[in-house]
Amino acid sequence: MVVNVCPAAVTTASPDAVWEIVTAPARFGEWADADYVSSDPPGAIKPGQSVHLSARGLGRRWPVTIDVRDIDPQRRSLDLLVRLPFGVENHNHITLTARPEGGTLVRFN
Repeated sequence: MVVNVCPAAVTTASPDAVWEIVTAPARFGEWADADYVSSDPPGAIKPGQSVHLSARGLGRRWPVTIDVRDIDPQRRSLDLLVRLPFGVENHNHITLTARPEGGTLVRFN
């Protein structure tokens, strides 16, 4: 079954500030509701990289892997494949757009 949704949120933070958080693998836990474990290869985000997290639920810890598929700093967009327990996969496309009145529109689908 395929489900397609496009949540969006507005923040007062600048696009550059948000970009720093969503492109730093060690900071993924700040927005992914999970704890950062490691990156393979380590270092700055790049296509082909896998970021390993641990999420808590139902009284235990669950492994979560985020594969970085593509990154476009000019357009401030990321393509990620999130692998969750029980074979669930989320294909996520994150985009950041500066708002004329300030802040950032963050789209996550």
